Amino acid sequence: MDGELDAETAGEDGAATQAPDFLSGLSGDNRALAAEEGWQGVDGVFEGYRDLKAQLGNAILLPDDTAGPEKAAEAYSDLAKRWIPEGGYQFAMPQDLPEDFPYDQAFAAEAGGWFKEAGLHPAAAQKLHDRWLGKMSEQFATHREAANESARAQADAVAKAHRELVRDYGDPSGDKYRNLVAKADRALTGLKAEGVDLSGWFADKGVLTDADENGLQQVADPTAVKLLAFVHDKALAEDSLSGSADVSGEVNPFDASAPDLKGQSELLERNPARARQLIVAAGRDPKLFNL
Repeated sequence: MDGELDAETAGEDGAATQAPDFLSGLSGDNRALAAEEGWQGVDGVFEGYRDLKAQLGNAILLPDDTAGPEKAAEAYSDLAKRWIPEGGYQFAMPQDLPEDFPYDQAFAAEAGGWFKEAGLHPAAAQKLHDRWLGKMSEQFATHREAANESARAQADAVAKAHRELVRDYGDPSGDKYRNLVAKADRALTGLKAEGVDLSGWFADKGVLTDADENGLQQVADPTAVKLLAFVHDKALAEDSLSGSADVSGEVNPFDASAPDLKGQSELLERNPARARQLIVAAGRDPKLFNL
């Protein structure tokens, strides 16, 4: 009966009867390894070997420390082929970028080509992308703040100059104020005609800004404008621009106290440059006459 029972038990579960015999013949370390791997017999060992061989057949072996740079580069290139996206890198946008940040899509695509050439993993490429955007956004914020500060300084200068000139010359729409600005403009024009072009030098210093929608120029430096008006009155006095008549006794048709409309029309058509001189001499703005 005992022999029959043993045979029956072995027939139902051969692995169960094989395991004790298989493990009993192993050393302590090998017995522990077999238990860890779940090997119940020799067949399990061969199955594990076949699985391991199949895995190693698809594995890329990294070179050891004795390999040269070329071998290491070749191994890394083979490894990188497994993760480089065929359709190119798709970058996610960081959440903390300024809303008006000018994201350069073309440059991002170009950088993606560099990352692909370098064999970067998508996670590494995304990290470099984010670091680049972080640096660019810092510079963008710095430049924007500098531009805003410059605009504020210019606005403050214009406001200060406006208050000073209004105090000395009245409202900007008045003849006295407009005449001052016209004299400054005429001085620059006259000096340029004499071969001394200071317009760029004064513009760099913000002396006169562009005309506004009403044709008026906003003065940013009252001292410089007064200097130009002084040059106009003193250095260009021979042009008879400070009175209503020139040295030859010519009557100024643009004199507001005794305007000659026919003379104005004829002079504007015949000699616009002379008309401009006489308009300024009369303390009026040439822009009123489309000059």
